[in-house]
Amino acid sequence: MIARRFVPVVALTSLVVSAAAAWAYIPWRVNMLPGNGNFEVIEGMGAGNQRFWCEAAKFAAGPMRVRGNTRMYILTPNGPAKTQKNSYGVGFTVAPSQEVLDAASRPGEGGNYSVSITRVGYNLSVSHARGFCGQNVLF
Repeated sequence: MIARRFVPVVALTSLVVSAAAAWAYIPWRVNMLPGNGNFEVIEGMGAGNQRFWCEAAKFAAGPMRVRGNTRMYILTPNGPAKTQKNSYGVGFTVAPSQEVLDAASRPGEGGNYSVSITRVGYNLSVSHARGFCGQNVLF
């Protein structure tokens, strides 16, 4: 009788542990979006605003080969990813359209000491955002 109760408990515990372990190893990804200089950072393990900016800066400075003083703008705020199902992401651009520049020029939308991922046009330089990569709270 005890064995009948024990087996389902072990099976359920194994399922929960394996699901938690699978989530713990979700990597951060960056996918290209349509348009020149547009890309999307897909949320992975260790989520947070600073981590989104860090991953965007690593991609901009690495594969995109932009300079540290180049500004990255939020193109699409944090929400369901456009390039990957069942994921959340933030769209960035290093070649903003006039619409994004107009949004950036509104009071409170430009880069400063906060790290928003919810406002179109919010922007930081690649160098500023790379500074978030070394913080232990991100990983």
